Amino acid sequence: MTTRLQTIRKKHPQSDLVIISKRVIEKMDNNPVFPDPPAALEALKKVLPEYEAALVNAMGRDKEWGAIKNDKKAIVLNLLADLSWYVMATCKGDKVLLLSSGFDITGEVRSPLTPAIEKLEVDIGPPGEATTRIRNVTAAIAYVHEYATEPPGLHTAWTSKGSSQGSYTFTGLTTDKRYWFRVVAIGRGGQTAYSPVVTRVIQ
Repeated sequence: MTTRLQTIRKKHPQSDLVIISKRVIEKMDNNPVFPDPPAALEALKKVLPEYEAALVNAMGRDKEWGAIKNDKKAIVLNLLADLSWYVMATCKGDKVLLLSSGFDITGEVRSPLTPAIEKLEVDIGPPGEATTRIRNVTAAIAYVHEYATEPPGLHTAWTSKGSSQGSYTFTGLTTDKRYWFRVVAIGRGGQTAYSPVVTRVIQ
């Protein structure tokens, strides 16, 4: 039986789509196995950050961001489909070559990060300090605690601090200023899970 890529469907978990897309971009970019990838690869590089931003903002149940998220998801799915057909045509069933694309193959399942981060707590401490805290995520090997000084959008600049723990205390923040916080859990193989975004005014 010929080895094939796993089919990516509309009902695929949204966090999995981000993981797969990042892995495909990393593996296929400048890969000699795929010397002439379709334009879908560059298009995926461009739309993926926009899809991630929409995912985060749609967590607040904002209908506009929900619609944007759905539109970006449809684009990501179509681009991944174009790339998967190119990969299968190029690799001709060779398992090693197929896996070098970053796509999963039939019969192989990668362990997701479970459960998802459903709640983020942000505690305001002494002046200029804020502590982000989540429950540890199964299969996570590291956490990235982040804050922004503007409402999250497609081009928001996040300040990131890596940690092995689900809590982190930021210091040196500006008093009487509003900040937006989130936490990203990272698993083996580059899987990621995002917390909801929480906003607080620093003392």
